[in-house]
Amino acid sequence: MKRTHFIFLVFFFINFPFLILSQESAFFGLNTIVIDPGHGGKDPGSPGTGRYKVFEKDIALDISIILGDYINDFFPDINVLYTRTKDEFIKLSNRSQIANINNADLFISIHCDAFTNESASGSSTYVMGPHKTDSNLKIAMRENSSILMEENFELEYGGFNPNEPESYIALNMYQSKYIGYALNFASKVQNQFGKSSNRKNRGVKQAGFLVLSRTTMPSILIEVGFITNEREEDYLNSDTGKDEVAKSIFNAFKDYKKEIDDLSSERINNLVKKDTTQLHSGQKYDEIENFLSVQFFASKDSIQFNNNELNKDLIFCIKENTLFKYFYGKANSYSEIKVIQNKMKNYGFFDSFIVGFFNKNKTDLSKVLSILEEE
Repeated sequence: MKRTHFIFLVFFFINFPFLILSQESAFFGLNTIVIDPGHGGKDPGSPGTGRYKVFEKDIALDISIILGDYINDFFPDINVLYTRTKDEFIKLSNRSQIANINNADLFISIHCDAFTNESASGSSTYVMGPHKTDSNLKIAMRENSSILMEENFELEYGGFNPNEPESYIALNMYQSKYIGYALNFASKVQNQFGKSSNRKNRGVKQAGFLVLSRTTMPSILIEVGFITNEREEDYLNSDTGKDEVAKSIFNAFKDYKKEIDDLSSERINNLVKKDTTQLHSGQKYDEIENFLSVQFFASKDSIQFNNNELNKDLIFCIKENTLFKYFYGKANSYSEIKVIQNKMKNYGFFDSFIVGFFNKNKTDLSKVLSILEEE
């Protein structure tokens, strides 16, 4: 490991102590929400196509204010805070500190996406974690690059360089203990986007965002759409588009809040409708040795998934090197496992992929397929 990355790790854990709360004690309801409009001031974010005299920072702020108004109107007892309410530059470290100091129960960072291919479209919601694709890494690099505009950023972030892929290895050695809750909320946001418009649902993803890595509560970063796409840029610059996006996030928040409020009720197991997938009938689930499964998540820490649509009996985990890898379902045919994979994508895990197990050990997929065909 490079010396600068070691310094970053030491600096990170010493200078940003976290309030240690268990998942159980942390959720007696949602009391304080922090909404973070991305960029601001001298950091404009993406200029989009250049057809409008607005930037990513302007759209993100407008949507954030509308979202906060919805929460205030429907849940007046909830304290809604913003990292900024005007066009000003706020350091990434200060954004997370605002949430931590106020003991927030949820952190929502709002951004607009951009890409060199002007046809790219749709919304994505990110949680903190190791990136699975180069595109996820590039998005994190773009959003983290705002620290280069901060004075003494090398000292502030302990040697972290947003343009060096190696820095993200060190960054991802920290994984929020609230990732399960973040995933639950993120999947609800993406599902609501799918209901509100015909824009593409790009799913729930992982990447190393500095602003998420330092928060002590469930935190997500939403890329609401591509302003490098003329059609989406028009939509996101319109009053209707901004309102629909904000309302989609609010509806997801409302669903998430209900689940959190219900956690204290013993009736929750009777109220939740889970995935009723049944596999390998006639054989005990934990005795199955040769099978296909779907890997849907990886994390540096062991986590609990709180998406109530999932059948938690079908989730299992193995640890490979430094990562906990999570799988869903066991099937004895490719057609069966494709059904499971499609379900996981519908739940928002768009990076899900099929893997094979032989004698309960993950192995080459083609080998397992040939063995299952012979059985």
